[in-house]
Amino acid sequence: MITGYPLPALYEQKKISTNDMEEIVRLLAHAPLLYDDGLNIQVEDFTEGLEMELKHEIRPAVIELYELAVKACRQLSNPSAYEQLQDVLGLQAELWQEGVLDLPSWMDWLKQVGEGRRALQEYDFTTMLGALPEGFMIHDFYDELRYQLEQNPSNAWAIQERDRLYAAMGAR
Repeated sequence: MITGYPLPALYEQKKISTNDMEEIVRLLAHAPLLYDDGLNIQVEDFTEGLEMELKHEIRPAVIELYELAVKACRQLSNPSAYEQLQDVLGLQAELWQEGVLDLPSWMDWLKQVGEGRRALQEYDFTTMLGALPEGFMIHDFYDELRYQLEQNPSNAWAIQERDRLYAAMGAR
């Protein structure tokens, strides 16, 4: 896969191990949890949390990913939107692990959010699902869709909503 980002190419060329890539993605999802809003997060919050040494060859590519994340955090810096972004990043990390979301698409999504060209998907979960626990968010919705599809793999509503959710997360 050819992209404008060097990180996916380095991973594809095996210059970044699977374990290291999983660590890079883990920090992408977890570093924003250090803050209540997106105003103060820095690239260093990501890189300093890594349990690996960034080799000279891959360092700029990893920093580019984290810079995209910082810009997205800044764009959605108010506490409510930032909390939603934190949840979305966690879900995206899971989707990446599952092979649903590829890294170039995720980086494009982050770039679009950071530039204000993409908003987080709005859902009215109560209308869709009825009474829900307080704090029900997009990741919970994904888990509910997965559960419904395990119970009935041909559930048209769950398939449609899952596909919409995938598109909203940047999956192609």
